[in-house]
Formats: sequence, C-alpha cells, structure tokens
Amino acid sequence: MKNYIIVLGIALVLTSCASKSSFNTFYADNKNECEFSISSPAFLANLFIPKDDVREYEDLFKKVKHYKVMVFSDASKSLDKKFNRFIKQKKYASIFRVKQNGEQVQLYFLQNKNSIKEIVLKVKSDNDYVLLGLKTNISEEDFNKIIEDSEISISSL
Repeated sequence: MKNYIIVLGIALVLTSCASKSSFNTFYADNKNECEFSISSPAFLANLFIPKDDVREYEDLFKKVKHYKVMVFSDASKSLDKKFNRFIKQKKYASIFRVKQNGEQVQLYFLQNKNSIKEIVLKVKSDNDYVLLGLKTNISEEDFNKIIEDSEISISSL
C-alpha cells in the first residue's frame, strides 16, 4: 500500500511538471476546431522562415525549441473567451496589445523564475484568428535586449 501512495505521489508531481508546456495543452484541446494547425520542432521550421525578414529577431529564433500554429476562420466569441480564460488560468503575462482598424494583436509570455518558457502571439481580425505558440528557454535579460534592439517600442516589460 505504501508503494502505491509513493507511485501516486510521483505521478502527480510529474503530471504537474508536464503541464508547464501550457500552450501545448490549448493546442491539443482545440486543434480539431481550427482550419489549419501545425506543430514543428524549431530546427525544421527555421528552414522555412525568411532570414532577411526576421534578421533583427535572429537571437530570439535561436532560442525557440518548438513552434505551434493554429489558424481559425470566422472565430467565435466563445473561442476568444476560451483562449482568454486559458491565458488567465496559466498565468501568462501580457507584453503588449495593439488594436487598429478592427484587428487586434496581443503578445503573451509564460515565465518560470528568470526564464521565459513560452511566447504566444494572438492575431485577431473580423475574419481570422491566428495563434502562434513558441516554446523557448530565453532569459528575461536576453529577451529584453532583443526587444530593445528591435524596432518594437514597448513602454515596460
């Protein structure tokens, strides 16, 4: 009996550690509802990213381990509510939010101590809803330097 309790305790700890990849959970729960989804290791996806278009973020892309992309057409308000609830429950921090001409862009990150483990980009318009999840292991210091060196202006991180 004692062994079963120890095994159950270890299983609970491992399960809680496995949930650290939060966007993976949202992806798995919702990929059947989207028009297009892809999950790719970074070494493969980076072959298709145009280097000239993202040169100023090269240091960030070097730290990405995995990409997940979800594209929804005619996304409902229920999907947006589900995503926003997910963001709050998993304690993502919002980096910035831009609204312009009916389009909305939001960038979130999930931090563990001084390291950013996940970055999620949400792009929403009247017709489309796109989510991009990046599994990373980038220090907060390195991330701030990348943002400072880029053309993005953010009031505070």
